[in-house]
Amino acid sequence: MKKIICMSVCLVLVCALAACGSDRDGTTTGTETTTGIEIQITTATDNEPALTMDGEGFYVTDDYVATVGDTINVRVSPSTDAKIYSLLGGGEVLKRTGYNDEWTRVILDNTNFYIHSDLVEITDAPPESVAVPEDVATDSDAEKVMLDKIIVIDPGNQANPNMSQEAIAPGSDVTKQCATSGNVGATLGTKESELNLMYAKALKAELEKRGYQVALTRDTNDVDMSNQSRAAFANSSGATTFIRIQMNYSTNKELSGVMAVTMTSNSPYNSELYADSSTLATRILQGITAKTEAVNHGIYETTDMTAINWSNIPVVVINLGYLSNEQDETNLLDENYFNDMVLGIADGIDYFYDD
Repeated sequence: MKKIICMSVCLVLVCALAACGSDRDGTTTGTETTTGIEIQITTATDNEPALTMDGEGFYVTDDYVATVGDTINVRVSPSTDAKIYSLLGGGEVLKRTGYNDEWTRVILDNTNFYIHSDLVEITDAPPESVAVPEDVATDSDAEKVMLDKIIVIDPGNQANPNMSQEAIAPGSDVTKQCATSGNVGATLGTKESELNLMYAKALKAELEKRGYQVALTRDTNDVDMSNQSRAAFANSSGATTFIRIQMNYSTNKELSGVMAVTMTSNSPYNSELYADSSTLATRILQGITAKTEAVNHGIYETTDMTAINWSNIPVVVINLGYLSNEQDETNLLDENYFNDMVLGIADGIDYFYDD
């Protein structure tokens, strides 16, 4: 009799444990082992199809997602600390191979990469979509093909100034105006904020043709973005360099030419970036002067520029000319000079990354 009672209790416990395997939707789960990799299978119900969870903890899928937002980080592994392979804009349709509560696994360049799930949404397959090859590269392969040519370009200034004050550097009591509208050309009345954006957009297009991943801190003149927040954008983007485009102005209207700005070698904020920032500045100036006849005023070092002080990656400010000088302002608006200037900057960036 005792044996019969014990067997009955065991059966009740087994049934209870089986019931615990059901999720809130009434599905049940189990595990299988295939070539040493644990696969979890979710049994289908009347309302939901069966889902398979792979060894990474991702539910396996075979559908498409579209990116949502302006700048989407595509990472080589499912972590915000992982290296960034590419930066995508909104509306990009990608093949989805898996997802979990936080990350979505997609295919880009025949390789598995990861995007935070908040930045994608389910969509239809693109017209005439190409079938995904069965030999998709692994995550370790993603590390090998990862691009490090990721750049943030900051078109300095904005249409309307922000008169609020912000610290010029981490831990500093010194403050400066958050953002200005820039200078206005003395001869033609050119607005610096608009000219900076023109050059930044053209440089982005040129660099992308050369295989770089590029993001702009702003792509319109109607923004309210402080200098500190622009550096923060670059720091969080996964970029390996931060380049700010702006113009110069002087009471001496005879002054003309290009100049770069970096931190000092003994900056209390980010002196560890000095060597790379100085090299980047030098290479860009070399590229510009090889393409144009602009006077090279070299590199000005300072600890007073907010965007530089807050940067955690090599950073340089490039002043493309003096809006106070009639010839510079005229040149900067000339189509041929404009194109040569953009090519010169891009060449300089190539020199830096090829060093």
